Amino acid sequence: MENGPFYCIPAPITFHEYHGRNIILSENNTVAYRKSGYAYGITFSKEPLQPGEIFLLEIEKFEHGWIGNLRCGLTQENPSTNFDLPQYALPGLVDGGQSWILPISTADMNFFDRTCINKLYPAIYESNNHIHTSRGSMPTSVLQPSHRLFNLSNSDCENSVNSMSFLLSEESSDENYNENGMYKYPADVGSRIGVTYVIQDNLAEMYILLNGDVFGPCATGIPYKRGPIYAVIDLYGTTKQVRIIQTFGIPSLKISCRDKILQQVSHSKVFQLPLPKRLIHFLTYRS
Repeated sequence: MENGPFYCIPAPITFHEYHGRNIILSENNTVAYRKSGYAYGITFSKEPLQPGEIFLLEIEKFEHGWIGNLRCGLTQENPSTNFDLPQYALPGLVDGGQSWILPISTADMNFFDRTCINKLYPAIYESNNHIHTSRGSMPTSVLQPSHRLFNLSNSDCENSVNSMSFLLSEESSDENYNENGMYKYPADVGSRIGVTYVIQDNLAEMYILLNGDVFGPCATGIPYKRGPIYAVIDLYGTTKQVRIIQTFGIPSLKISCRDKILQQVSHSKVFQLPLPKRLIHFLTYRS
């Protein structure tokens, strides 16, 4: 009997087992959580990135009381060597000359040009509502939040803010969105942030993806032939927890269900759904 064709599911993208001392990994190393403080939150992709591969995250938890937030970029420091990790990616890793890392903030992103993704062709391009990369294709919607982003919804200091009042107030929240309906602050809960690089004249250029927009090049002249390039993430300051978005594998059922619900129901209506409190918290990124 001949064997029929079959689909090989790609191995899931995960974090490397070596990370800052305040990081706890869970869910098969796809979720990173900073357990205390605001530093020692550096994490890496488990495997090196290929040119045109997108390493994509979603911010799941936010902690008030700190200044600064997520840092994201690329490094040729190999985490498998267990080299000494600094407190912070900036300037700690960057000073070593083998890392290219940016703070994910409105001011820092506005410093770079917003780029049409098809300018990264042939490494990355968009057609028929799909993004085509060196690892395969995915729906364009994967790069975007599944709902209009909201702030203050997932603080570990629940007594410091009345997050439910914020969520239920359409008047107070509408002024915080840009013309595309996306939240103005890029490091808020629900934001999807990615990093990739493409080859240009025997060197590499780094690009940052933020809620479907592409910024860059954010770094140029990267000597990609010198060694493997890893994604590096620093859960710094207000950024408490992130999850890897599986761009080419099969996402977990609960994440798929949440995305589908939030595509149909505005965030202001979530609390009116006849659902258990625990599920409401999950839908509003509070668990």
